[in-house]
Amino acid sequence: MKKRWYLLMIAAGLLLCAVSIRFFQRLPKPVFALVAAGGSVLVGGSLGSLLCRGFQVQDPVLVQAYKEQLDERNTMINEKASARAARIVQYSILYFGLAYARFLDLPMWITWGLIGFCLIWALLEYGLTIWYRHRM
Repeated sequence: MKKRWYLLMIAAGLLLCAVSIRFFQRLPKPVFALVAAGGSVLVGGSLGSLLCRGFQVQDPVLVQAYKEQLDERNTMINEKASARAARIVQYSILYFGLAYARFLDLPMWITWGLIGFCLIWALLEYGLTIWYRHRM
């Protein structure tokens, strides 16, 4: 079990909490709240994840379920389903966004923003496809 990442996040969270407590009077209230909340989330989330991972390693049923989840066939099925869902979301955002922008007389920057979003998504998908082909 890799603990280093979780321990670093716990340390960063404790550091943020300590900074917010130490400089309570000097920090503006929104900054204090943001720093304190961020530190608390880092500490709580990392500690909870670390404890859950520890329990998973000790339970043989969970270890077997984890191995099945990372099985090559299941991984391929999950990635294909994720790609299909992403494509459906991309096209629905483009179609319905452009339809609403056209018929509701919304500003043109909304239409161009949606087109730009889908164009960036398509270019990223194409670049990752080429990268994975060379990698595998």
